[in-house]
Amino acid sequence: MKKLIILLFFVFMIVPSVVSAHTSLSSSDPTEGQVVTENLEQITLNFATAIEELSTMELVKDGNKIALGEIKVENQQLIGTISDPLVNGSYTIQWKIVGEDGHPITGEINFSVQTAQNQPETNTVTPEENQGTQEENNQANSIEQNTASDTAEQAENNSSSNMLVIIAIILVVIFGIVLLLFTEKKKR
Repeated sequence: MKKLIILLFFVFMIVPSVVSAHTSLSSSDPTEGQVVTENLEQITLNFATAIEELSTMELVKDGNKIALGEIKVENQQLIGTISDPLVNGSYTIQWKIVGEDGHPITGEINFSVQTAQNQPETNTVTPEENQGTQEENNQANSIEQNTASDTAEQAENNSSSNMLVIIAIILVVIFGIVLLLFTEKKKR
């Protein structure tokens, strides 16, 4: 019985290190839901641990890929250079990294661009009309940000749930093997 307790103790000590082996996005520039008002020259994604050279990213606007100049990996960073100035609109950064443990991890970051140089000239608008338009834009931006946050949370929850199921299966298998070994010893 002492051996079983010691074995289970070591299993529980090892499991947290296995779970923490996966890396995650710790910060980005631009951030989720950010409205970029100046010319964006590069995209920087920072991860919790080092990432492999196989890691990559794509910039998408309205379902179309925007060509990035160079994509490079620097330890814990994935950096993409933007060749041409981005036009106003909504963009999605789709990234796929390979962590130190070899597991691929994917994610998305949504942001929008609203620069003064890209905005068309507008007709004269009365303050009342302008206020209504601003309120509509604010509501639309709020909805987009909430949807993006919900999607990111859902992906993170799915990843955590999958990991917990895997850990539970491993523990059940280990417990079954130990139980089988003890019942065979008693039969002898």
